[in-house]
Amino acid sequence: MPRFVIRRLIGIIPLVLLVSVVCFGLMYAIPGGPEAVLAENPNVKPDDIARIRANFGLDRPVPVQYFCWLERVVLHGDFGYSYVTGEPVIKMIARRLPATLELMVSAFVLAFLVGISVGVLSAVKRHTSLDSFLTISSLAIVSIPMFWFALMSIMLFSVRLGVAPPGGMSTIGAPFSILDHLRHLALPTAVLAVVFAASWSRYTREAVIDALEEDHIRVAKAKGLSMTAVVLRHGLRNALAPVLTVVAMSLPVLFTGSVIVETIFSWPGMGRLFYEGLLRQDYTRLMGIVFVSSVLVALVNLLADCAYGFIDPRIRHTR
Repeated sequence: MPRFVIRRLIGIIPLVLLVSVVCFGLMYAIPGGPEAVLAENPNVKPDDIARIRANFGLDRPVPVQYFCWLERVVLHGDFGYSYVTGEPVIKMIARRLPATLELMVSAFVLAFLVGISVGVLSAVKRHTSLDSFLTISSLAIVSIPMFWFALMSIMLFSVRLGVAPPGGMSTIGAPFSILDHLRHLALPTAVLAVVFAASWSRYTREAVIDALEEDHIRVAKAKGLSMTAVVLRHGLRNALAPVLTVVAMSLPVLFTGSVIVETIFSWPGMGRLFYEGLLRQDYTRLMGIVFVSSVLVALVNLLADCAYGFIDPRIRHTR
């Protein structure tokens, strides 16, 4: 297992570099640039724009800009300065990262618990009215665009019922309290989690059904074990490996969903920071967020791969 982890950690390096190269090239292929806003101002002279481009190094070829950026990141941990605010990008990310991690972890835990539970229940009650209801409901939820679902949730729970705040992390002007913070966290977490829980429940259902048809399940039933013990102790454990694969592949989509949810609910995380930087073509900010996000996604995928060994001893022994 240690050798496997070391190999995977080494493999993360070219993956992150490839992501950074692709994103850097795409960002600089977009027409305009950080000086585009200034160019639209008639009071800004062309000489001023040229001086700004020289100060930020934007007058050099794109490959040279990329390697200079990569050198600063690798050797000094410096993502540069925001073209818009002039603030160090690493400070902007450090200030917003805890809020994003809080939202994503909360949504992930809720989606995992609900998705696995619904999938197991649907598998055990397959070909019944409950199974049909859960399957149709999950298909309907997966088909709903996340931004529309978030807006309708605000309309229902905040505007109509008034049981949840429409956005933010806390009530403006009120002293901080954990209860108030949890009230603000509940709705965006639920919106982000429901969509993924519906998707994961479908995969869990199929995986558990396949696991319950194995020969060792019949042996467990013949020994007199209860249905609950058979499903949880034998069926679910064998079904978790393919489900974890789907969950790990959904992590980049989870980050994309957090961008939408954070923007709609005014949640001050990296997703909203990325959206604001995208609107203003703040390249250094976008590259810093992409780099940190790709590292986090790769590390979480590594944790998912390590979890396979604990779920299935056969995988652990082969590694």
